[in-house]
Amino acid sequence: MWTLLRGPLKVLGWLVLFASLAANLYLYYYPLLQPAACNWRSDSTVHLLAFGDPQIRGSDASSSYRTKLDLYGNDLYLGHIYKTLVGALQPTHVAVMGDLLSSQWIPDESFYERVQRYKERIFRPELLPPGTDMINITGNHDIGYAGEVTPERVARYEHAFGQLNFIKYYGEEEKNKYRIVVLNSLVLDGPMGYDQFRKDAWNFLENVVARDQFTGPTILLTHVPLAKPEGVCSDGPYFTYYGEEYDWALREQNHLAEETSQRVLDFVFGPGNPHGGVILTGHDHEGCESTYHYEEGRWAVSAGSPATTGTRGVHEITVRSMMGEFGGNGGLLSGGRRDDGEWNFTFSLCTFGVQHIWWASKVLTGIAVGVAIPVLSLLSLGLL
Repeated sequence: MWTLLRGPLKVLGWLVLFASLAANLYLYYYPLLQPAACNWRSDSTVHLLAFGDPQIRGSDASSSYRTKLDLYGNDLYLGHIYKTLVGALQPTHVAVMGDLLSSQWIPDESFYERVQRYKERIFRPELLPPGTDMINITGNHDIGYAGEVTPERVARYEHAFGQLNFIKYYGEEEKNKYRIVVLNSLVLDGPMGYDQFRKDAWNFLENVVARDQFTGPTILLTHVPLAKPEGVCSDGPYFTYYGEEYDWALREQNHLAEETSQRVLDFVFGPGNPHGGVILTGHDHEGCESTYHYEEGRWAVSAGSPATTGTRGVHEITVRSMMGEFGGNGGLLSGGRRDDGEWNFTFSLCTFGVQHIWWASKVLTGIAVGVAIPVLSLLSLGLL
């Protein structure tokens, strides 16, 4: 009987080995299969790697072992995407576009447990090249929408991930200088219970960003996309509010309000975007690209990038989520001066694939090491 099985076992063993090898080659070298999407533009000096809405989930004592295994695997899946792209691309900046965690309602113990996983399993700072900035943007699942923001939620977020609003300048030569503006857009619209956060954000825009005499391009990083009509992106306009007992505080929004968006564009980029710039957001997990162009004293929006719309406007890129069900994405923002002296930004999406690919590679590797190699070794020695 064993004589009859030797041939099929040998074929099966080699198939498992080849499948495991192919899965692992894809796992670690998938950017090479997408050269157009997974490389920086050749003339760029800004290499910003953006990850959309990882939404790190948690478990508790009542969670099943299957749930805990799934969370562990998801951490490693997201961490693998980060490690692979950072190692292959050597970015100048890494930005996580908000919703770092999956819920604003969790107690402090669960919050800090997820923070530890975020930093030790997923977005490990020691993997960054020297001089690369790690930028965390706050999302609604981190501190809540305007009606849910509290001093306690803001304090623990800033303790773990840094400031909500700030500017940082880059570039040594005047012609190569640019700035990154990080904005907490969750509190720009209201009503809200703790109005000081809204005042702080608008004060930052009006008295810090807008009054800055900087004449280079701006990269705006924020969570909530700017206003746009139905059909431009997957998410259409949507606002809901808590009831009268909570003073009609803002409960949920897909975009910023129209007038809020107009003011943000004016304060950050100036009417007509004279110095150039680009916006990266999160929130809409499907991802989107649109362009805001200045017409007759107001900003108007159209679908697509400036290259497709034929305008010089501000390009807004909503980075598609890196969660497994959305394909495990990393966004590449390349920026630099063209031959004509104008700054130009381009964006591409480097996709790993669903989480099942990661799991399959690990299972195949386990079978190959634990079963196929021993069986093939025994067959070659004539012991089976």
